Parts: sequence; structure tokens; C-alpha cells
Amino acid sequence: MSAQPKILFSSVFKPFAEADNLYSRLDSKIELFHNQITKYQGIFSPRIHYNTFGLHAIANNLPVPSVVLDFPTLDRFIRELKKGYDYVGIGSITPNFNKVARMTEEVRKHSPESKIVIGGFCASIPDLDKMLSVDYICSGEGISFMRQLLGFSPEFEFRQPEVFSQTRELLGVPIFRDYHPFITVGLGCPYGCDFCCPSHFFGKKHIKFLKTGDAIFNEIVRLGEKYHTSSFGLGGDDNFLADPERARQLREVVVASKKQIKLFLFGSADLVAEWKPEELAEMGASTIWIGRESKLAPYGKNRNINIKDLVAGLRQVGIKTILSSILLFDFHTKKNIWEDVEEHLDINPDFSQFAFVAPFPGNPVYERMKQEGRLLENIPLEEWHAFKQPWFLHPEFSLREAEAIQEKAYLEDFYRLGPSIVRLIGAELEGYLYMKDSSNPRLRDRAQYLAQDFSRYRAILKGCEYLVPKESQLKVVKQVQAQLEQATKKTTLFEDFEALGLYGFGRAREFRTRHFGEAIQPKTRRTNYPGSPD
Repeated sequence: MSAQPKILFSSVFKPFAEADNLYSRLDSKIELFHNQITKYQGIFSPRIHYNTFGLHAIANNLPVPSVVLDFPTLDRFIRELKKGYDYVGIGSITPNFNKVARMTEEVRKHSPESKIVIGGFCASIPDLDKMLSVDYICSGEGISFMRQLLGFSPEFEFRQPEVFSQTRELLGVPIFRDYHPFITVGLGCPYGCDFCCPSHFFGKKHIKFLKTGDAIFNEIVRLGEKYHTSSFGLGGDDNFLADPERARQLREVVVASKKQIKLFLFGSADLVAEWKPEELAEMGASTIWIGRESKLAPYGKNRNINIKDLVAGLRQVGIKTILSSILLFDFHTKKNIWEDVEEHLDINPDFSQFAFVAPFPGNPVYERMKQEGRLLENIPLEEWHAFKQPWFLHPEFSLREAEAIQEKAYLEDFYRLGPSIVRLIGAELEGYLYMKDSSNPRLRDRAQYLAQDFSRYRAILKGCEYLVPKESQLKVVKQVQAQLEQATKKTTLFEDFEALGLYGFGRAREFRTRHFGEAIQPKTRRTNYPGSPD
């Protein structure tokens, strides 16, 4: 091994969402929104890709140079291997296990001296070291692990890499250079819900990388200037408000700066409820992911919280909600599961997720179901992803019945509440109307900040009017459209022309999907990291 080791970090290889029955499945789209949050919304679903954030975070916090390879083809990965690396780290989720297996084989073939490190949720698979030819398995926080492996102190001052989500397509329209920086503020959540993989993967700890509001704001300023945006994701951390001192400090510094920003963050209902909606709006919160789970579930984070009122309060100041519910808890029956879904729909969230309870290696649900003999171990790991069929026996539902109830929940959300993009516009309009005459100058400024998008929104709504497939959806579109025109001005001839263009792009995307499939492959990206000063 060289005096200064050469390190390669790689995601698994593409393509994704192809029915090859070995490495991929049609329903394994590598897109958070299109595969989970706006599932079944078709052309109304934003097509967004992400960097492999964890690998970049590790690489940027090592004292030695390294390379990160995002979404290579297998051939591209092999070409990179042949350059000679001392360590090859592969990060993956469980459903991509066979891709990881193939990559380890290629490492042994083309770079036999390399030490192989496996990380990500795939690292939690029992007896992984007996199934694959690997040297090290990293389960949990990877920066300290790699630093120790290389002979450095596990302690570090976190350095934020330049990573982002990228919108690729909306309503069939290709989008270019729409980057939203992703700020890795921390990892995990201390609540330890039994179904939650991230919480248990990180030892039920709330690991804070950026420890102060000032540190987070400094990254907002730096990355906002680099990517010419005011929209940011605060991620890795699955319950941002679990550190109230840091969150309140961030609000104070954002208010003092007079900047208007849009923040995507995760927050449990109990902690969101400790804030006034106006305070969250002042901080820049734009979208908050809240885990509702189930009205029948005993999780303390939702106890005595009226989630419908909570979501309505956030919407009043223009904050959108992603509300996630879980299907197929053991207590779900054919009668009460739909009552549970109906309550979710009645809350009227802007985005919805309906995931099956997921017994993944490492969480207590997995251990319990394994002891009970309920895991269907003949189902390939490629299908362990909670968004098609379960991989365990349920006392009430067959696999096909479960798939049908999930699909129905998503479609009812889409048909009754309208496309999420329309709900988003409605929420921001409601926030504008509530805040534009506020006695609080910060909120008045935020109303005008939201209004900057209204011309674009009028065109989008007109396009949606042409494109929605159901009368119930058309009613939602026209209602929001009328409210927006009343609050601002009538849709102009130019905006009508833009809407016709959206109609054309939308129908063209539907044609491509029908005849050629809907997969959009993520771009390959190679990033050099010089090594941080230690």
C-alpha cells in the first residue's frame, strides 16, 4: 500500500428501474418523489435526482485525497478501478445488494490489492461478510469509521461537501441547471421508533455535524451563492427540531440577515407543535416532512397532537407538509386500514407517502418478525423497498391485497386532493394572503418572496387544467387558479401560451412513458476531494 492511500468511494451502478430480474426492478426508481412521495402522479410528479450524499460527506472529511463516483455504469466503474486504489468503498441500500455483489467481484478481478469497504443500509444485512468478499463493513456513521481505518483520530470538525438535488423534469418539460444544495446537518433521530431504519442504524442518536445555527447559515450563504438559489435541503438529520437550541439560533440568524430562503427539513409532530407556525416561516421553513404513521399506533411523538390542525397551521404561513403514513401494521385489518387512510387524506397534506411497515435488518420490527417466522426470505432483496409488495406475512392481507391497498391510497390522494404541484401552489398562495398585511415586517417580506413565483404558477395551473385526467382534479385546479387570479391578476396571453407548451410537453412525456418507459437515469459524476487539513 502506498504511503498516502488512494481511496475510491462509489455508489452502485446504473441503470435503475429496468426489469432485468437480477440487478433492478421497474419499480426501483432512484427518485424520492417519483417513487415514494408523488407515486402514481405521472407527469405531475417532479423528476429529481440526488448525489450520494453520504459518500461525499465521508470523502470531504478525510485528511487524504479521495474520489467519489456517483452512479457510474458498470463499465465506467471498472475503468475507474483500473487506475489502482488502496480502498474501494461502496455505499448502498439493501435492494441493491446484487449490484454490490457484482461490484465486489469486479474489484477482486481488476484491483485485487484493494481493500473493500461496504457501507449504507446494505451493511446491516446479516452475515454480509460470509456472502461477499469484503474486508470491512461500516454500519453507522461512516466518517469516523473511515478515519479510524486510515489511522486518524475519529474526531473531526465537519466540512460540508458541495452536493445537491437536481430537478430533471416537471410536467414533461426538461429542466436544466436547477440545483438545490443539500446541507448535511447531522444524522439520525433519538426517538428510536421500532420501524425506523435510520434511527437504529445510527444507534438511536441525534448526531450533529453542524452544531450551531450560525454554522448552518454560513453554508446556506456559501452554497446559495455557488448554485444561485435560495432553496436548500437540511438532511441526514431525520428530526432537525430535536436540537431546539440550534434550530432557534438558525431562526435568529436568518431573521437578522433579512434573507428569505426555502428550507426542506424533517420534524416530528411533537417538536413542530412546540413552534408557532410564524416562527418556522421566519426561519425559512418551506416544506416539513412529518411522520404521522397511524392513528392507531402508540408512538409518543404523535400523542395528543392534532395533526390536522398542525398541518393547517403550517399551510396558513405557506409551509408545505409531506405527511407519511405506514400501512400493514399488525393491528391493521381490512376495515380499519382504510379508516386510517381516510384520516390521512382528511388532513389534506401537500404530499403523501404510504409505505409498508419495513422489517429491514437492524430495526426491531425485523428482529420480531424473524423470530415469529414471518419473513418471506424467498423474496429477493431487490424487492425489499416498501413500495410495491411486502416481504412478510400479515395476519389479514395477502401480498396482492397489500399492493392493491397501497396503490388505492396513493390514487385516492392524487384524485381527491389533486396533483401535489397544485397543492403546493395553493399552500404558498394561502401563505401569501395570510402574511401580506401582517404587522410583522418579516412575514410581509416573506409574502412578497412567495409572490415572485406567481406568474409561473398561473401558467402551470393552466397547463394542469389541460392535463389532469379526472373531473375531481380539475375542480381542485380551477379553485386554486381562481384564488390566484383573484389575489393577483388574470392569466395573461403569454402565460396561456406557456400553458399550451406545458400541455404539449406533458402529452409527449405520457407517450414516451407508454411506449418507452419512464426511467430517467441519474447522471454520472466524478468528484475529486483533496483531503481536509486535520
